[in-house]
Parts: sequence; C-alpha cells; structure tokens
Amino acid sequence: MNENPTTEQQLEAFAKELAELTRKHGVALCVTGGVIIDSPEAFAELEYFTGNDGDLLPRIGNE
Repeated sequence: MNENPTTEQQLEAFAKELAELTRKHGVALCVTGGVIIDSPEAFAELEYFTGNDGDLLPRIGNE
C-alpha cells in the first residue's frame, strides 16, 4: 500500500532528521507553534533567514 504519511508521521521523520543536522552543525532549535506541513514540492524555493534575537525564519517563494 502506498499511503501518504500522516501529519504525525511527517513530524516524527522531520524530528529525526533535524536531530542529525543538530549533531552535524551544532545548532539546536526550540520551536513552539509555527509548523508548516505541505508537500515537498511546495518548499522548492524555501530559504531561511535570520531575524532579530536569533530567530530563524522561513521564506517560501515570494512570501
């Protein structure tokens, strides 16, 4: 069966990969809310930028 992963499964998979990136780069995130879940294609133009006070913010396309 080719079922699409649930939101919870997507978040779990992301958390596991994020832990690997944290260990690799030495940067940990503390996130409350603000989680965006969409298809991988929706993030094709994703970039992150640093805001004030250490914020890491996403920019998707022209948003």
